[in-house]
Parts: sequence; C-alpha cells; structure tokens
Amino acid sequence: MSWVAIGQLAALLAVFYFPGYMVLRGLRLNHLRALVVAPGVSGSLVAAGTLLCRITGIRWGPSMLLAVSLLAAVLAACLYLLIRPKRMPPEPGHPGPTKLLIAGSLIAAAVLNGWTMLDAMNNVDRVNQAWDPSFHVNALRWIKENGQASPWDINPIYSQGTGSFYPAGWHALVALPPGDVVTSANLATLIVACVVWPTSLTYLAVALFPQRRLTWVLTPAVAAGVIAFPIIQQSRSAQWPNALAVALVPAILALGIELAASLHQQHTDPPEDVRPTRPDGRNKTVKSLVLVLATAGAAWIHPSAIFALIALGGIYVLRYIVLMCRASWLQDRRHGLLWVAFWALSTGSAVWLISTSPIVAGMADNTAVTASFPDAAERLFFDLPRSPDNERIQLSDYNFWIGPLVILGAFCAQRRKRSWPAAVGLGITVVLYLAALHPARLLSWMTGLWYHDAVRIAAVSAVVACVFAAYALDQIFTALIRYVPVKGRRAAVAAIVAATACTVVASGAFRYDTRQEAAAPHYDVESDEFGRSILSGEQDFIESLADVLPADATVIGDPFNGSTFIYALTGRHVVYSQYGFADRTADEKFLRTRFRDIHRDPEVCAALRRTGAEYVYLGGAERARQFNPYLQWPGFYDVDVSQGFELLAAAEHAALYKITACNRRSMKQHIGFRHITS
Repeated sequence: MSWVAIGQLAALLAVFYFPGYMVLRGLRLNHLRALVVAPGVSGSLVAAGTLLCRITGIRWGPSMLLAVSLLAAVLAACLYLLIRPKRMPPEPGHPGPTKLLIAGSLIAAAVLNGWTMLDAMNNVDRVNQAWDPSFHVNALRWIKENGQASPWDINPIYSQGTGSFYPAGWHALVALPPGDVVTSANLATLIVACVVWPTSLTYLAVALFPQRRLTWVLTPAVAAGVIAFPIIQQSRSAQWPNALAVALVPAILALGIELAASLHQQHTDPPEDVRPTRPDGRNKTVKSLVLVLATAGAAWIHPSAIFALIALGGIYVLRYIVLMCRASWLQDRRHGLLWVAFWALSTGSAVWLISTSPIVAGMADNTAVTASFPDAAERLFFDLPRSPDNERIQLSDYNFWIGPLVILGAFCAQRRKRSWPAAVGLGITVVLYLAALHPARLLSWMTGLWYHDAVRIAAVSAVVACVFAAYALDQIFTALIRYVPVKGRRAAVAAIVAATACTVVASGAFRYDTRQEAAAPHYDVESDEFGRSILSGEQDFIESLADVLPADATVIGDPFNGSTFIYALTGRHVVYSQYGFADRTADEKFLRTRFRDIHRDPEVCAALRRTGAEYVYLGGAERARQFNPYLQWPGFYDVDVSQGFELLAAAEHAALYKITACNRRSMKQHIGFRHITS
C-alpha cells in the first residue's frame, strides 16, 4: 500500500468517525461508546449536509461536512446543558488485562480480515468487477464532479431524469477524501471489515451479556472466521452501502438494548444482569436521541438497516410495548385499552403498507439463486461460500464449529432477560434466509425487502450469530474451569489456550484459503469461465486514456468489456455507466444492438449524435457475462473498423477509436443510401 493510499485511509477514517464523535461527546456519551456509534451518527450529518447542499446549491465537500458537524456538536452540547440530565455514577471500570485482551482480539480480527481482503485485491487501486461496483465507483466520480450527493442527485448515473431515490450516504462519505475513487471505495471496505464491524459486534456483546467479559473478548475473534460477512457481501457481492449499514446494526441494536434495559425498570423488577442504578428520564432522553441519530444515519446509508433492526430487535420492542400496555391497563383500563388499540392499528398498518407497496413488489421481483431447504440450511449452518452442491466446494470450506456454537449460544441465551429476544431475532433471520433461497418464494413480501438475496440476509444473521458463538465458547470454558480444582485451574487455562491455538492451526487460520478464494474472484484480471470486464493490464490502459481523450469526451461501448469504468478511472463520460440497464433510452437500446451497422444505417449516427458519443471502446471477444443473452451487447461485436474509425490507443485486449463514420461526408453517403433504399 502506497503512502498516498495510507493518506486516503486516514482521511476516510476521519470522515467516518470524527463528525459523529463530536456530536456524541457533546451529548456526553462516554468515549468508547461514542467511537463505536460515531459512523452511524456521521451518516445522519451526511443526510443533513447533502440535503442542505441540494437546497442551497452549495457544493458537497469536506468543508460542508465539517461545518454541519461543528454546528450539530454545538447544538448537542446546548441540548445537554438545557435538559441537564442527572449525573450518573461512573460505570465500574474493567481490569487492565480485560482491556488488553479485548484490544488484542480486535486487532487480531482487523489483521485477519484486512489480510484476507488485501490479498484478494492484490492492490487497493484495483477495480472490483462485481455487478454493483460498476455503479458505485461511477457514482463517487459523479459526486466529485457535480458537488451534489443527495439520494436524488446521483440519479443520472443509472436512470433518466430526477426524482428517484437511491441511498447515497455511503457514496457521500467515501467521495470526500482526495484521490481516485476506486482506491477510496476499496479502502472503505477495509474500514468496514477491520474497524466498524468488530467494534460494533463487541459493543453488542457487552449489551447482551454485561457480566461476561470472556464473551466480549472472544466475539471479534469468532467473527473474523466468518465468511458470510464481511467477506462475501463486501468482496464477492460488493454490496458496499448495504454492508456498511449491516456493520452499524450491532452497535445500534446494543444502544437499543441498553435503553430498553433501563426502560423496563419502570414496569418490571430489574433483570439479574442489569446494574441497579436507575437513570432519570432526562438521561433516557439523551440515550433515545443518540439511538435515533444512529438509526437514521444507518438508514440513510442503506434502508436495509431498518429491516435488519426490525428482524433482530423487533421482539425487544414488542416486549416493551406489552409491558407498557400492561402497566397502563393496571393503572387505568381505558387508557390501557387505548394503547393496545393504538399499537395494534400501527402494526397492522405497517404490515399492510409493506405487503402492498409497489416498491417492495418491485424488489420482490428480483430473481436470485434458489436452493432446497436442506441445501440452504447446510450453507448457512456451516457458513459455506457457495451452495453445498457446487462442484467447487471442498471439505475444507466447511466451518464445522460455527453452526453448533451458534445454536448452543442461542440456547444458553434463552435464560437471560437481555438476550432471549435476540435469540428469537436470530431465528427470524434464519427463516427469512431459507425462504429467500426457496424456489417457491415463501414470505416473498418479507424477503423482498432484501431483494430475495440470501447474501444480504446471511449478513444480518451474522450480527447476533457471532456473539452467540462467542458466548457458547465462554460457557464451555467456564464449565471446564468450574469442575477443575483450584490448584489445577492454571493448567486448565493453559490447556484452553493451547486448544485454541491448535484450532487456529487445524482450521487453516480460520479457513484463510477459503475466505481468500471467496473474496478474490471479482478482483482477478485473468480470464475464467465467466469472462472478465477488465483483463490483465487493461486498467492501466484505461487510466492512460485521460491523456488521449478531451475533457468533454463521451465514450460508447459494451459495458461488460471495461468501458463502464472509463468514467470512474478517467473522468470522461460514457454512455453505459454500469452493467446492464441498457434500456434507459430508446437510443441506448438501439445502439446496443445496431452500432455495428454504422456503415449502412444512418439511424446509428443520429442516435450517436443524441447521446453525444464520439468515441468507441472495443474489446476482445471473451468478456464478462457473455453467457447470459440478456446481458449481451451485440452491437459492439465484430465491428468493422477498417473505415470510419480512427485508432487513438490500443492495448492487448482493447482499443479506443474516434468515430469518423458520422462526419459530414459520411452523412451525405448515408442520406443517399436512405433515399436509394426508400
């Protein structure tokens, strides 16, 4: 990694954490919680800043985010002074060894995830050739160029006109640091995998099991061995905004659990694992505000965060509503009945709106990979990188310990008031995962919220599954030590450490090869059975076109042959700015199949003039996704470039031409041809 990339990484860390941290410290949230929750609150500040830029016309940039953050921090501090919450007694400190062990576990998780992903990338400036990055990196370039980053301002990248909402919080954050957008995008995935996700999970472990320090220590290490998240979702599927939202869910869920624990004391006796100190209503107001800010920020980054929180935390909310209605009923039956009616009507209305929403219906139309219940369950239980009936699956791909540990941890969690609703939430996500993969499209109105994409739902399951697996190990180690005489406990601890080290060795560093193979395919530039958009050396060739093409150039070409990345890598506009979606306009649909008829059909030149394309990027025959007829661009296959084209630059696998077939002389020939044929 170059020094320039390290500078970009530092700038991205500042963008992710500094704005939210300032606001949370203004509300006097303690330092560690403020750091963990900061990226979610930064998302809320991005929402406010980008909307303000859209209204005023001010360019979105670091200075705008800084101004919004400073203003929000001042307002937060003033609000804190205004409500003057009761000063809580300091939380009991944790022994130094515990802190060191947690820090060591977090570092180990960061190293393991970072090592895997960097090895897969080969270099942080390499393009990820999965489906989604073809849009995401171009959207980052669009924001840098146009200075606007609201969900409605990046619309021209993927559709015509304005007015369509697309989650842009991730793009608004990642577009802020200087440097090329591909490197920024890849570095952002490293931050999510190595920092946001492990710390967020650790906070959830603290909230679910406040007295189980060993669970806190083990959670990041356990999570580092899981493929479903962040490896599959970030590297192979490259669902980057969705991944950041998922990584924030554990911290938001932890905030809600801690708030619920204090609220429950109003209606029930305090749980056995909740500290007896009762914060007053003003403290709860501050905590509620932090929860709202973090949730809003995660939803702005990607609305899937809301659905994930409902699936995992809905039982906590339901439990609180039941207890509140019960307390109200005991005090005044009429008021209690009104509360019951209110919540029943609200819940029914929400379910009805979701089940009848055309947006959800459109998401539910997505066609994903299908599998039978046994195959789907096996894939989730053993954390497999692909379907178990896939010929590439090896015995070493199976994560034999994760499934049993998760089930044991969920079973043990049923005994605790704080954690049993999370176990139910895990069960809900498992049902959704199985339904999403089933060919019958069971529960389609619910799984459609995740596009019927099992990859997205598996990531949500991992949120609590990792904590439960760590809790199960905690229970096992505790049981072993409990039955060992006091004199032999040091030997027992040493045996546990040795067993853990042997497990790491026997599992190949938590299936390192399997995780790396799952992360690498879309960064690979060597030909494979599905083809490649960018082959060896081609990315450097595309970047060199910045010196060949004029600043106002527009390039056309098959997006699956690498041309879609010209905009992200050079700033020169392209007609097809992402994989697929060729039917946005009649001209684009026409040129997709008829561009090669440029010498005999004058309508081709007319369509080119309307799109503004004066250059064409042509690649070799073996390109990505050619096996799917819907994703083929036959208009750019076997184009006769012997006349009407001026070669500007060429490489082993591609070439750039200036289109001269549509100049004035050629147009006269086309007009004559049209008269003759008519």
